[in-house]
Amino acid sequence: MNTKQLTTFVTLTETGNYLKASDRLSYAPSTLAKHIHSLENELGVKLVEYGGNKICLTADGQKFHGYAMKMLETYWAATEEFSTSGSQQGSIRVAGGEPIAGFSLSKLFMDFSARYPNVYTSVQIINCARIPAWIREREVDMGYTYEMELLNNDIFESIPLFNEPICFMTTKENPLASYEKVYYQDLKGQKFAFTYDDCCFTMVFRNRMRREGALPSSELFLGSESAIMNSVHQDNRIALVPLTSVPLLQNDRLVCLKWADEPLRSWVQILYDRNRRLSSVEKELICQTRHYVEKLISQNKDQLLVV
Repeated sequence: MNTKQLTTFVTLTETGNYLKASDRLSYAPSTLAKHIHSLENELGVKLVEYGGNKICLTADGQKFHGYAMKMLETYWAATEEFSTSGSQQGSIRVAGGEPIAGFSLSKLFMDFSARYPNVYTSVQIINCARIPAWIREREVDMGYTYEMELLNNDIFESIPLFNEPICFMTTKENPLASYEKVYYQDLKGQKFAFTYDDCCFTMVFRNRMRREGALPSSELFLGSESAIMNSVHQDNRIALVPLTSVPLLQNDRLVCLKWADEPLRSWVQILYDRNRRLSSVEKELICQTRHYVEKLISQNKDQLLVV
């Protein structure tokens, strides 16, 4: 047996599907099947079987899984001990909310890709609400997400990056732009543009609006920041924009309202499956993220909070 066969076996047990394992390992499903058959022939036992639409471990497969993990952990420890940052190889798949992956941390991902050309780096922008499911289903390795509270449970490990205020951005032509202080009641009858109705800070904001009886006259859910900002420009709407994204979206016509009511803040955090071992590439991205975030925090003193 070799490390490729062991990696195939462990990955297959995590994904329960040859196609998903193939996508993660960049091998054809037929090649992965050969890896499993070779292991079974060498051990003289059946390791996997089909159960419905999913591949499951046999009793012998469950027993062997512990040995496979120990052998791979020894291999991973050895490779990390003797590897250098310039020799990083492999792949990493990340999902992130658009304000994070597309704006505040976009340069981080570009710099990481340039620094490690031998690492296949995939960053997908999706609704933050979908990230936990993507991690559970092994569609991505890690998620960069907004949450109102820090997530830390039996399923997910959370790495808090910073807590930032959500700003209210509109045009200078909006009458509220001239207010010295803006409160929830001032937003009554205003037109809004949001990304998704299940975005965490959008949900909290809309609930507070209902609580205060300050119902908007119109709401659009447009899915992307660019579409939102177009609607702000064209129709003097109000958009919710995380503080670190403001400099990349602001222009001569746009302003942030001078908010004086109950603060709206959200946590930026990294999520990953706490029961899965992080690869050296994933650890390196987390390390680079911490360094990048330190600069963001220093540039936004007293506004970004940390644990």
